[in-house]
Parts: sequence; C-alpha cells; structure tokens
Amino acid sequence: MAKRKDVIKTEHFGIQRKIVANMTTESWQNIPHVTYTYEPDVTEFMAQYKRLNEGVEKENKVTVNTLMLKVIVEGLKACPAMNAHIEFDRKYVRGAIHTLSEINISMPMVLPTGEMMTINLHNFESKTLDDMVDYIKDVHRRMENTDLNEVMFDVSLDNTLTGLKEGKITQTINRLIGSKTGKHKVKTLKGKEKREYEAIPETDRLTKHDIEQGSITISNIGSVYREQRGAAALIEIIPPQVTAIAVGAVQDKPVVVVNENDEKEIAIRQVLPFTIVFDHRALDFGDIVPFIKKLDEIFAAPEVMFTWKREQTITPAEIEEIKVERIEREAKFEESKKRERAKREAERDAEKYAEKAQKAKADAEKALKEAEERAEKAEKELAEAHEKADQKALREAEKAEKDALEAEEKAKREIEKIKKEAAEKAEKAVKEAEEKKEKALRDAEKAQGEALAKADKARQDALKKRREAEEKKQKALREADKDKKEALEKAEREKEKAQRELEKAKAEAEEAEKKALSAKEKVESFNEE
Repeated sequence: MAKRKDVIKTEHFGIQRKIVANMTTESWQNIPHVTYTYEPDVTEFMAQYKRLNEGVEKENKVTVNTLMLKVIVEGLKACPAMNAHIEFDRKYVRGAIHTLSEINISMPMVLPTGEMMTINLHNFESKTLDDMVDYIKDVHRRMENTDLNEVMFDVSLDNTLTGLKEGKITQTINRLIGSKTGKHKVKTLKGKEKREYEAIPETDRLTKHDIEQGSITISNIGSVYREQRGAAALIEIIPPQVTAIAVGAVQDKPVVVVNENDEKEIAIRQVLPFTIVFDHRALDFGDIVPFIKKLDEIFAAPEVMFTWKREQTITPAEIEEIKVERIEREAKFEESKKRERAKREAERDAEKYAEKAQKAKADAEKALKEAEERAEKAEKELAEAHEKADQKALREAEKAEKDALEAEEKAKREIEKIKKEAAEKAEKAVKEAEEKKEKALRDAEKAQGEALAKADKARQDALKKRREAEEKKQKALREADKDKKEALEKAEREKEKAQRELEKAKAEAEEAEKKALSAKEKVESFNEE
C-alpha cells in the first residue's frame, strides 16, 4: 500500500488487536447471525436495586453490571441451549451442539492501561451476587499486575499449538511469520523482565485460564457510556459459542402503559435494552423464548434479587413484605381499573336504561295515539253506521209509503174506471131496454155490487201493501239498531284493547324509569366511592 501524505499516525496491530481481528473475521465469515433487541421496563427493578445497596460499603456494593450478569445467568439456567458450543463441517455438512453445564462468561473489560481484554468469568452458574462481586474485584486486582501482551501471547501460542495438532500446518506457519517477523512482530518480555513477571504468583495476575474461551460472551456497553440513548444493533458471536449478549444503559423512554381508567397512555419509564445475538445454525428464535420469559419474570418481581445475596441485607420477612407491597400495589391498580370499568359499564347501563325508558315512553305515546285514532275511527264508523242505517230506514219507509200511495192511486183509478164502466153500462142498459128496466136495474145493482167488491178488494190490497211497507220500515229500523249496537260493541272492544295497551306501555315505561334510576344511583355510588 502506498504511503499517503495525509496519514497522521500509523499503528500496527498488537497481539490483542490481532486476536480480536482474527476472531471477529472468522465470526462474520462463518456464522449466520440473528439479532433481537429486548427492551424490558426496569423502573421497579432499579428501585429495588437501590434498596439492595442500602447500608452496604462502597467497595462491596453490587454494580448494575454485576446484577445484570446475575439476571442473565438466571435466564441461561432457564434456557441452557444458549450456553453451548457448536461444531460444524461445512464441507460434509456435519455438526454437533454441545450444551455446557458451566456458565463461563467472556466479558470485555478495560485494563488500567486503557486497553481492552476479554476476561473469562468462570462458574457463574453457582455464584451468589456477593460471590460475583468478590470475583470481579479480584479480577481487577490481578489486572494491575498483568502484562497484556504476555498473557495474550500465551493464549495465541496455545491456539497455534492446538491448530498444529489438528494438522493446520499452513495456518501455524503463517501465524508464526505474522507474529515473529518484520514490523508486525509481537513484542513480549525477555530476560530479567520476563523472569520477574513470571515470578509473580498466578494468584496475583491474570493467566491464559482467565482469558480462554468462555461458554457465552456478554458485553456491557452501558458501562462505557451511561448517558447513551441507543442500543447495539449487532455484535459478533465468538466461535465456537452460539450466543452473544450486549447490555445497554438504563434509559428514560416513553412507554405505552395502561392507566387506572384502563386506557392506554404514554408514560416515562426506565428501559434497559438487551441485544441478543445467536448462531442460526444452532438456534432458532423459539429456542431463546425461555430466556426472555425468565427475564420478564425477574423484572416483574424484582424482590427476587434479595434472595441472590450470600449475606442478605434484609430478612426473608422483609423480602416477603416487599413482595406483598408490590402485589398489593398491583392489586390496587387492577382494582382501580376494575372500578373504572364497572363505573363506565354502569354509566353505559344508565344510558341504556334511559334510552329504553325514552323508547318505552315514546312507544306508550305512540300506543295512546294509535288507541285514540282507533277510538276516533270507531266513533266515526259508528256515526257512519247510524247515518247509513237511518238513511236506509228512511229510504225503505219512503219506498213503502210510495208503494202504498201508488197502490192507493191505482185502486182509485180502478174504482173510477169501474164506476165509469158501470155508469156506461147502466146508461146503455137504460137506453137499450127500458122494457127490461127491472132486469137492467138488477144487472146494474149486480154490476154496482161487483164494482164495489172490486173497489173494496183494491182497497184491501192497498192496505196490505201499506202494512208490508210498514213492516219493511220496522225491519230496516231494527237492522239499523242492530248495526248500531254491533258498531258500538266493536268500538267499546277497541277502546278496551287500546286502554290495556296503554296501561302495559305505561308499566314498561315505569319499569324502564326504575332501572334508569337504579343505574344512575349506582353511578353516583361509584362517584362517591
């Protein structure tokens, strides 16, 4: 590469950077990463964390970093599949996953020199919070006596020898050339300095045992810059591990919560982002769900942290009291939500009953109106029936009287005709036979008798027809009275039916008003409470 004039500094990789570069390159080349950001609400958890450290000396206080390590360890116990190593031969598509019983956490730490070193925190599956605090304090103590290059070279040499045993001759030669030749040569202690360094007991300095590969990598990026407002998007998985976790910083964030009115609203809560990355060759998302559920359980009941202490600062009874306080607080909140729901339901019932009462009242008014209309119609029909009957009877009487008059006129005309004929016959008889006067007189008398008989018969017929006309008139009047009576009875029945419907509608309206009043009293009772 040509030397550029604008380069202000050139620094060749030291052994630590070489190891990091080599491991991360291998990671991104060979491992299919899947990442998931988990953001639990830790508001209550952080409040209990402060209480956890009350009365504890500064050097013995539990840091957020140590507490999160314990939380993650508990999650790994619930989800052992994340604490594993993988073997995979891409050429032959062969593989195996080794689930590990020991939880050895590879965690990057800053040395007193400012350099970064990944430390293997051994056997955290069996440690209390106090044990973890002591372990990390001891690591920091030994860091002060540690030469990074020496311990990293030991690890590198061990890896190189392991590769040589596995037949990776080319890789071994290349590593030796890269670390022992030219300007990229790794500088380690020699002579007296090396002897003095090796004279330091291993219990007082870090060794390759402390930085060898763990079962999972956990990076606390929150401790690097606590005021950060983001989260790691992705971190590398160090082979052969299958999981890496980055813990962010506790941050105030707007969160959707449910208030006492059972309504969703935005609230400022403390959130702690976790970035969980896993090897898709070994795990699917469903495999890490037990881990997330366990963390959810811990953050929901944070008093459990007091049971993780070796030397508890509060008694079991106080822990139980904290739990009871939390449960009572949650119960009161739930009760408040239930009361608000009941209040809204009562208000809805009141509105419902009021609407029903209004409807019943409207139905009653409608029924009353319909009853009045039916009664008015019945009265109108009755009046029409009366008028119709009277008109019919009048027409029948007029017709009967007309028929009687016509019969009487006809009888008169018959009598006049007969008299005329009789007079004519009598006159003719006088004229024809005076001689037969007696006979004529007898004939005349006979004819006059016959005429009188016919006239009497005609009169009797006229009287008969007049009586029939009278009978028809009386019959018509009786039928009119009958129709009138039936119309009156029908109108009375309609009126009684309308009265019953009106009384029923009034009863329904009164019942609806009672329910509305009861619902209103229930709402007022909730408001008073």
